[in-house]
Formats: sequence, C-alpha cells, structure tokens
Amino acid sequence: MARSSAFGIEIGYPDLRDQPLLGRRNLLNVALTLWVPVPAILCAIVLFRWFPTGSTPPDPGLVWPGSPDQAAALLLHHPVLTANLFFFFLVDLQFWIIALVQRSSWLIDPYWTLLPPLLALFYIAHPLADPDWTRATLSIAILLIWSLRLTWNYFRRERWRFGHREDWRYAKMRLERRHFWLEQFFVVQATQHLMLVGLSLPFWAIAFRNVAFGALDVACFVFAAVGIAVARAADNQLDRFMLENEARRTRGEPKIPVLDQGIWRTSRHPNYFGEQLFWWSIAAFGVACGEPWVAMGTAFNSVVLAAVTVMTERRMLAVPERREAFEAYRRRTSVWVPWWPRQGAAGARDRH
Repeated sequence: MARSSAFGIEIGYPDLRDQPLLGRRNLLNVALTLWVPVPAILCAIVLFRWFPTGSTPPDPGLVWPGSPDQAAALLLHHPVLTANLFFFFLVDLQFWIIALVQRSSWLIDPYWTLLPPLLALFYIAHPLADPDWTRATLSIAILLIWSLRLTWNYFRRERWRFGHREDWRYAKMRLERRHFWLEQFFVVQATQHLMLVGLSLPFWAIAFRNVAFGALDVACFVFAAVGIAVARAADNQLDRFMLENEARRTRGEPKIPVLDQGIWRTSRHPNYFGEQLFWWSIAAFGVACGEPWVAMGTAFNSVVLAAVTVMTERRMLAVPERREAFEAYRRRTSVWVPWWPRQGAAGARDRH
C-alpha cells in the first residue's frame, strides 16, 4: 500500500526494516555525528589553555590581531564572537559539505539536541567566566535533561537509524529548487546557526554575570521543567498515535486522521508549546542576570516556529483523507497554548 504524501513528500514514519543498524550507511552516519563537534571542541581547549591561568592579557579591542597572542586575547575577551566564529567555520561549513555529498540535511536534526549543551558548556567552562554557581548548575542540569529527552525522542522516531530521513521541509525545497545545493547554506545552515547560537545566549549571561541567585531563578527552573514535561507527554502520545496508524495500515484498516486525544485535545502543537516554554524559561535566566537582550535569540526562534506551524498545518490540509478532520480540529483547538476545546465544535469530531 502506498503511503500518503503531502507536497510530494512522504509522511509518517519511514520504513527502515531493510536498513540494518550495523549497516555501512548507518555506521558512517554515526561516525559523522560523532566527528562534527570535535574540531570546535579541540579549538576551544587550545584557546582556553593558550595563556597560563590568571595571565590573560587585557582586551586588545575589536581590531585585526597582529599576533597569535593578540588573536587569542581577542577571542577570550569576546566569547559570543568566538562562539559564532567557531560555529560558522567548524560546524556550519561541515554541515554544508556533508549535505552536499549526501544530498540530505539530516544532520541538523540530531545536532539540535547536542549543540545547545556544547555552547552552554563553552561559556560556563570559559577561563574568564564568573557565574553564580547555583544558577549555573541548575540551568546546565535542566538543559542536559532537555537534551537527553529530545535526543531519545529523535532516535526513537528514527528507529535508531542515523540520517535515513531528511526534514520534510528541506526535502520539499530540494525537490522544488534547482539551486538548492547553494541555497541550503543560507536556508538551512545559516538559519539554524542563528537559532542555535541565539537560543544559547542566556548561558553567556549566566557564565559572565555573577548576580545573586533568587526567586526568579527558581521560577525559571520550574517552568523549564514544566516545558520539558509537556513536550515529553506530547511526543509520547504522538509516537503511540503514529505506531497505531502504522499497525492499522499493515492490517489494511483506515488510519485515524487526526490525533485529538490527551494533551493534543487541548493544543494542536503541544510539543511546540513545551519547547517554547522551556526556552523562554532559559531566556529568563539571562534576564535574571541583568541581560534582557539575550532573549532576542529566543524571540527569533519563536518567529521561525510560528512559520513552521503554518507550514505544518498546510501540509496536513494537503492530505485529502485528513483535510476534513483536521479542519474541524483546527476550529475547536488552540494552536499552541493548551486550552479547553471551543464550545460548539466538539460535535465536529470525526476521527475515523
């Protein structure tokens, strides 16, 4: 039986039964995943050890350095600039080259779970950092919990295969755009750069602004934990829904067109809501450190996610067997924030 498709892109879980876990493709992609951060990590270690402890020279200013020592001092005194330079030259370009060779931007997905912790640790481990360690410990701990949860969810969704499916948005662009090989550096790598480095900016404030730990920090931690819990519940329910529909397809039964049970009854995108609640809580840590500007990365991420929400819903509406049920679901259900279904629309439910 053919799979449903939207915009010419296969939807649902990929059939990976013929892709062995220890096959050459999977092992190669595992190696690529492990390799990508290595150059940046090594460069950070070299930079942090360039000068003996306590002997870092004064900031030479944002001028072209005249010597390796001056360059090292410049990079140490401007960690946000350094993070962006390392990310551009050692991550973005690698992602682009791998995508050109493999004709897939799959590597972005697993690195969404890995790059924020690496950036946060870059700031916290910086030799000039002077954080409030209670705030730093709690914020790093909740970030690592977020990363572990999202990593687990990604590989569960992919059935523990690496790189066997590209994000449908990029796959769609690859089919439609003749010069996507060039455009993808800006559409994929540069955009993800802004989002990931931007989301991680609060950890710069946490590392370099030693403000006393207080009630706002406690609230940030609690709301971040709630965001993780909401996203986890939504992803678990979505996983069960997708597996049930795969089982129905195998049995020759009609699929359930829309997930509208559990937390999905109160929000059309509860996983997005959980993620946004988490990242705005992290941004609030930066605000607690007296640096509200670091929330601009979170704001940019929210704008992008709003656009992704529109694209996702258009994709759902493009599937004929789902259109009617999803239109009814949209009429009665909140977009992001979980809320009670709208009165008068409940009778429109038609899940079969």
